[in-house]
Amino acid sequence: MNSSKQKPFLLLSLLALFLIGCAQQAPQVSAPVATPEPDIELIPDDSGKTAREWMQEARQQQGQSQQETLLNAITAALNEQNPRLALAISDELNRLDEVWLQATLPAWQLHALVDLRQYSPAQKLIEQTRLSALEPSTQAHYAMQASRLFRQLQQPEKAAQWLLQWDELSTKMTADAQPQWQLLWQLLNQLDESQLQTLMVNAGPRTGAWLQLASNLRPVIGQPEQVQRQLQQWQQRYGQMPALDVLPDDILQLGELTPFQPKRVAVLLPIHGNLRPHAQAIQNGMLAAVASQPEVELFFLDSQLETQQLHNELTALTIDFVLGPLQRSRVDAIRQHDDWHWPTLYLNQPSQPGSADSESPAFFFSLSMDDEASQMAAMFQRRDYQRPVLIHAQNPTAERMAQHFSRQWQGYGHDAPELYSFQARDELEAMVARLLELEQSRQRLRQISQLIPGEVESDVHSRLDIDAVYLLADPTQTRLLKPFLDVSVSQTAPSLPVYASSRSHSIQADRTDHRDLAGLTFTEMPWMLTVQQSAELRRQFDVLYPDQDEALQRLFAMGFDAVQLIPQLRQLQHIPALRHAGLTGELSVTPEGQIQRQLSWARYSQQALQAVQEP
Repeated sequence: MNSSKQKPFLLLSLLALFLIGCAQQAPQVSAPVATPEPDIELIPDDSGKTAREWMQEARQQQGQSQQETLLNAITAALNEQNPRLALAISDELNRLDEVWLQATLPAWQLHALVDLRQYSPAQKLIEQTRLSALEPSTQAHYAMQASRLFRQLQQPEKAAQWLLQWDELSTKMTADAQPQWQLLWQLLNQLDESQLQTLMVNAGPRTGAWLQLASNLRPVIGQPEQVQRQLQQWQQRYGQMPALDVLPDDILQLGELTPFQPKRVAVLLPIHGNLRPHAQAIQNGMLAAVASQPEVELFFLDSQLETQQLHNELTALTIDFVLGPLQRSRVDAIRQHDDWHWPTLYLNQPSQPGSADSESPAFFFSLSMDDEASQMAAMFQRRDYQRPVLIHAQNPTAERMAQHFSRQWQGYGHDAPELYSFQARDELEAMVARLLELEQSRQRLRQISQLIPGEVESDVHSRLDIDAVYLLADPTQTRLLKPFLDVSVSQTAPSLPVYASSRSHSIQADRTDHRDLAGLTFTEMPWMLTVQQSAELRRQFDVLYPDQDEALQRLFAMGFDAVQLIPQLRQLQHIPALRHAGLTGELSVTPEGQIQRQLSWARYSQQALQAVQEP
């Protein structure tokens, strides 16, 4: 571009950018900027100049000198956590259509977009940009920003892929890279073996080494000597990789990790009062689980006892591990005890996570419906749905699930889903008509009929922009609502997939006709679907408890899983991708000790209920 023609254009643009920069310094801003993540790389800048100072300097220049100065302004703006100004400058420079700028700007543009959480344009930029086409000095930074984007979008596989690219490109191969290596290891720990193998395809030498380490260590977690041997062999094979003493702490800790192997386990349950049936169901599940572990002895104590009295009882019994209590108030009380030194798997969530004073290992297991909402949101994301609709009954559990699903969905970078709620049966038909915009279609038909003489033959058409419906209702409500949805969708429109939670499933209701529910897909714990792995236990259970309430059946499964989890808790906590195949679902443990469930999938056909793979 001719510099004499370029200068006036840039000067006008710079004046506007300068005003933007001033606005950014004002106490009030039009939209809040997200707090930067701790791993954001600052771009090296030893000049000490601010973005505004660089912009003022650029006003006295022209041509490439001016453009380079504005790049310095972008750098300073990003370091000052002013991504709006950085993005505005880069957009102006992008208009110049200079080849060298096209190879340089994407890294800074992506950085700004991720800071601003503008996910759609950030993903579009990645789709349109080839890493190899970028200026080499910017490629590592671009890869780091791409990884940040996919971490924010809760897509660990893509986040790990880009961070591995950063590792291949980065010049930081010393202990200075420890924070990035720690982050990389955390991402790899979220991937299952098939995902690790996918990343191994066409992997660079460093990428292959990291993936091999992750794969090699998993089978020996909980065996310190085997872990140390694997680390040493890895170091010998991949001499170009970090020395063992500068590897992430999470890796080194695996060499010291030993599983819980308690012999005397205390179980704290509400033995008396209104919750006694619930406690009995959990107790039955635990006794069934310990039947295959003769070395483990269970001691059942009333969780209603004062905390200090429980402490004294546990001490006298020389307890190794504690299960329970079930009530949230008792969980909170025990967590605040000054001398609660037993590792504990609580059977509920605390009121305030992370607020405990005790330093003893703590894990939290509950049949949280939030897990189901998270699983559905993740499946919708993988299916690339864009416009789901959520229908929920007006009760606390359904409303909480709806809110959780909405937060998770927005966390993936989407707009909030459409929400529809109902309270009574006679509201359903009108609600479905409103959802599918049937009245608008009827109104259009009436208008056409007035304009065109004679009879106009046309059907009412439902809207076409909905991807899927997530239904949160009990079995009775679901059997009423599903047919309304089926008959209201136009025959010429694509079928509308309808999904539900375990709240819509009832073993008792399944003994009736399935036609009203045909096509409905839902999440459910394996125990309620009688999957192959638990078929014999289920047969024995049905003989012993033929008419037990379904809620209590679920608590039996929870008690069984709680005992089975104990020897695996530490390993699962260090590698979140590891799973325990439980009766209540595929169980994993977060670094904070939260037990998370991935439930099974099932679908109604005209004749029967069928277990299915993820839709």
